[in-house]
Amino acid sequence: MINNETFTIDQITWNDLDLTEIYNRMNISHSSVGAEVLKQTLQELVFDESVLQERHQKAVLLQENASLTNRLNKIFTNLGKTKKVSFLDYIFRLNEIKPESNAKHFVLIVLLLISIALIFIKPVIGIIALVVMIAVNIALYFRFKAPIEPYFNCIKYLASMVIAGDKAKDVLKGAGDVFDADREELERLVKTFAQIRRGSFLITNSVSGSLVDVIMDYIRMLFHVDLIKFHSMHKFCSQHAEDIRALYNILGGIETCICIAHFREEHPAYCLPVFHKDASSLLTLKTENAYHPLVKDPVKNSITADRSVLLTGSNASGKSTFLKMIAINQIFAQTICTVLADSFETSFFRVYSSMALSDNILGEESYFVVEIKSMKRIFDALSKESPVMVFVDEVLRGTNTQERIAASTQILRKLSTENALCFAATHDIELTQLLEDVMDNYHFSEQIQEDTGSISFDYQLKKGRADSRNAILLLKAYGFPQDVVSDAFSMTENTSENF
Repeated sequence: MINNETFTIDQITWNDLDLTEIYNRMNISHSSVGAEVLKQTLQELVFDESVLQERHQKAVLLQENASLTNRLNKIFTNLGKTKKVSFLDYIFRLNEIKPESNAKHFVLIVLLLISIALIFIKPVIGIIALVVMIAVNIALYFRFKAPIEPYFNCIKYLASMVIAGDKAKDVLKGAGDVFDADREELERLVKTFAQIRRGSFLITNSVSGSLVDVIMDYIRMLFHVDLIKFHSMHKFCSQHAEDIRALYNILGGIETCICIAHFREEHPAYCLPVFHKDASSLLTLKTENAYHPLVKDPVKNSITADRSVLLTGSNASGKSTFLKMIAINQIFAQTICTVLADSFETSFFRVYSSMALSDNILGEESYFVVEIKSMKRIFDALSKESPVMVFVDEVLRGTNTQERIAASTQILRKLSTENALCFAATHDIELTQLLEDVMDNYHFSEQIQEDTGSISFDYQLKKGRADSRNAILLLKAYGFPQDVVSDAFSMTENTSENF
């Protein structure tokens, strides 16, 4: 939902647009913080142009200053990644742990020291007492440690973040005005977390097997120093939750901008979005030579949409790819301020899609039920203040033709007359006439070689409705039996039913 001038893309839209694959290709981060903040950045659409401009300026500086980028990358490489653990999830789950006093640990330490001293007074009793206290301390150590051990790596990583922040603030000195606020905040945060940094080695589990590590392990078991330090750090973290989030966002934001800079270098044909400020053009999009980031050798397309768009065309002609391309670039515009096009003029939208749906077998829901639930969530969003950009591929394909056309007409009409800009694709040519008063018709087409029956596509968007269908020709092109193909053609010529 919209919160603090952002809107979080829902899981349906994320899956429809293959944003996980896009994220994976964009993610060159060396740290968990960078990877997590990059994903969060792609998920949260920004409605504040100044935020986007700041990301752009940082990315430009990092593109132009390879030395700065390399030094920052070295810092993030040293920071590293947590294994299969989200730092942000775990650090804020610390609140689930009940705060504990260290008094019991200090009592055990005192008793252990007394037993050692007793050896010099009454050796036999002292040795027995020492053996007992060693056994008790070790046993209680593992008992007390078990429920909190999963959080040790989180505290250790926080300490590593403080070290990374300390180094980053020095690297950013003189880097440029755009990083001044980050540098000043890092200086404050590094001082705030000095306590975390100083004591982090006490809760570091041994991994090398060296003599020093083995000795430290026994010191931890006997004197509970890591448990004592953890509980003091736990209290400190609870009191400085906002500072932890600030450190997380700054470090992750810097590495996200490194990823944006790299993405731009990988896709040199990009532009900055231009956002409409005139209320009369808030439901308008205009782009020249836009393309899809996941398509190899993509065909670029242009469109000016000042009202909703209905796409028709034959199978495999490019309708779905076009819808995804527009949606992805709209998301890019409001997240990384980088659009894969020659130009891109738009407004600030909340983006929803209903495209790549499937049956919910575990939930015992049919495809049609999944469809209508997906569409209902979009209708529920229409009442919000900011406009919605909607992408729908084959409305209600899970039901019969007559009801599908009737229901689709009313759904798309509603989406096209409310606070939304809708891009929809359909095979139902009837919709192009039923909705031409509220939607502009565009189509994709194919070229058919009559002598061979082969089909080729140019993937170029064209104005108007499609006037061809190719489903049966595709059967022929893929080698279906000739009698199946010829009988199918005969049926289409002798009946008015839609197949």
